[in-house]
Amino acid sequence: MRISGMLAAVVFSAVVVGLASSQPPPGGGKVPPGKFKGPKEARERPDALKVDLTEPPAGLIQNPRLMAKSVDPKIPAGYALEGDAAWVWCGASGEDSAAGVALYSGKDVNPDGSRAGAVTQRVTGFAGGVGKWFRFTVRGLAEPGFAVARDGLFLRVEYFGKQGTNPLDGVTQRIDHLVERDRADLAANGRYFKNGGAVWRTYAIEFRLPFAEIDTLAVGVGFKGGLAKAETGSEFYVTDFALTPIPAPADAPTVVKTAAGPAPSLKSLVPLGGRWYYDPDPGMTERPATLVVTAKNAGRLYYMDGRLSNPFAENMTAWLREGHLDLRGNRVDKDRFLPDNVVLEFKDGKELIVHARNIPNHPTALFPGRGAGPNAIQEHDQTYYLPLTPVRNPRAAAMDKTNANRALPTGPIGFAVNGVAFFNPFDMEGSEAIDILDRCCGHPTPTNMYHYHKYPVCVKSPFADDGEGHSPLIGFALDGFPLYGPYVAKGLMAKDDTATPLDAFNMRYDDDRGWHYHVTPGKYPYLIGGFAGTPDPRSARRGQPKGP
Repeated sequence: MRISGMLAAVVFSAVVVGLASSQPPPGGGKVPPGKFKGPKEARERPDALKVDLTEPPAGLIQNPRLMAKSVDPKIPAGYALEGDAAWVWCGASGEDSAAGVALYSGKDVNPDGSRAGAVTQRVTGFAGGVGKWFRFTVRGLAEPGFAVARDGLFLRVEYFGKQGTNPLDGVTQRIDHLVERDRADLAANGRYFKNGGAVWRTYAIEFRLPFAEIDTLAVGVGFKGGLAKAETGSEFYVTDFALTPIPAPADAPTVVKTAAGPAPSLKSLVPLGGRWYYDPDPGMTERPATLVVTAKNAGRLYYMDGRLSNPFAENMTAWLREGHLDLRGNRVDKDRFLPDNVVLEFKDGKELIVHARNIPNHPTALFPGRGAGPNAIQEHDQTYYLPLTPVRNPRAAAMDKTNANRALPTGPIGFAVNGVAFFNPFDMEGSEAIDILDRCCGHPTPTNMYHYHKYPVCVKSPFADDGEGHSPLIGFALDGFPLYGPYVAKGLMAKDDTATPLDAFNMRYDDDRGWHYHVTPGKYPYLIGGFAGTPDPRSARRGQPKGP
C-alpha cells in the first residue's frame, strides 16, 4: 500500500483507519498514464508451477503485517501498545511504506515523564509442552536518530498459564547492540555511502518452553531509556511479526562428517543434487525427475553449507502493492498477494530452474516519486537456470574498475532468495549506482525491474545475521555459486579478512561452503566481481521457455 492512498485501502477484508502517519504524504508517486507498458501477451505458467494460495499461509500470529484495525482505531488488531508507541505508516516521506508500530526514543508520547514503550501480541493455539522450541521474528528499522541506553531495545517473550491469567516468567534478548553494529559496519552500504545502517532487517529470538502449564505467550518488541536528541527521525519501526515452531537444537537436522564427506544427520532426506536436500513427502522414496518447490513445501527444502537451512522458506511470496504495475503493465489499485513470486524446479539432480516475479517482499522507496526517479516497480516473469554443482571457469574474467571489459552484463547477474535480481555496480550511463537507491539498495530500471546493486540487508535470511559468525546465504549468481552476507567470523567481514582474502570475483573457499561469493558493504564490487563460473545462456531470456 502506498502512503498517499492509505485511507482507502482494504486489506484482510478490514478497512484500515486510525493509522498515524509518521511523515507527510509524499508528492509524486502517481504512475504517468500510458508511460509504462508491459508485454502485450503475458504468458501463463504451466499448471505444475502454479500455487493455489489466495493469502499467506496462516500462522500463529494474528494480523502479521499489522494492517487490520482493532475496535480501537489507533491500535492494530491483535496487538497491545504500551507507552511511547503508535500505529503508523513506517519510514520517511518518499517510501512505499509498511504498516507497523513506531517506538519513539525522542518523544514522550503518553506522557509519563519517561521514554519507553512496547508492542506485544498474546498468542494461543500452539502445541505446548516442556522442551518445545519456537522462533519469534520481527522486521525492524532504526532511524539514524534512534538512541537508547544500554540494553534499551529488546525482543521479549512472556509465558502464561491458566488461559493467560497466571504469569510464568519469560525471556528477553537485547538488540540495541545489533543496531549499533549495523551503524558501524554497514554505514557505507547506503545511498551515497551514508546511513547504510538505517535499514529494514530481521531480528530473532529462539526460546524453549520451560513449563508444561504454558498455554499463552506474549511476544513483542520494547524499549526503555530513550536518549534521542530530536523528536523526529528517532523512531524504531516494527512490522512483520512471525512465530514459528522449530525443532529442539538436539533434534534439528545437522551436518555430520562421514567417510564420503559432509552429509545431513537426517537419513531420510532425499538428495536433490549439489548441496540441496528434501524432506520427502509421504510416499516419496527417491528423488523425482522434477521436483517443484513452492511456498507450500519450501519448509522441506534444505541447503547444506556447514549447517542445514531453509533459505527460500519465507521468501517465496510477496505482495504486488498499490501503485505497482502488473505483468501487462497495468497499474495496481489494491494490494494483491503473489503466492508464486518464487517457484523452484529441481531437474534430474543436475539443474535448478528458478521462476521469479521479481517483486520485493520488503518495504521500498516510493517509485516513481520525487527524488526516486520516473520508473515503477513491475511484476516480471524471469527464469534462471543454475547448475546444482557449479564449477569455476579457468578462463573467467573479473570486472575492471569500470567494467569496461564487460565481465558482467547489464541486467540480472543473479538473484536474492526472494527472487529479486542482482545487477552489477553500474547504472545505464556507466556510473556507479549510488543515488536513487532505497534503504534496501534497490530501485527499478526503465523497464520497471526492481533490482539490487549492493548488499540488500532487507532480504530475510534463513537465520539472523547478527555478526556473531559466518553470514547466511542470501542469493545466487547466475553461474550457480552462492552469495553470502558480509561476515566470515564473529565481528570479521570478508572484505577485511587478510588471512583468507577475497579474490577479484569477491569469492573465497572454505570446507563448509566450497567456493562462494560475499557481499562487501562500501567496497567495490559490492556483490560479485564477475562470474567465476559459467552462466547458462538461457538465463538471459525473459520469462517461460517456449514449448516445442
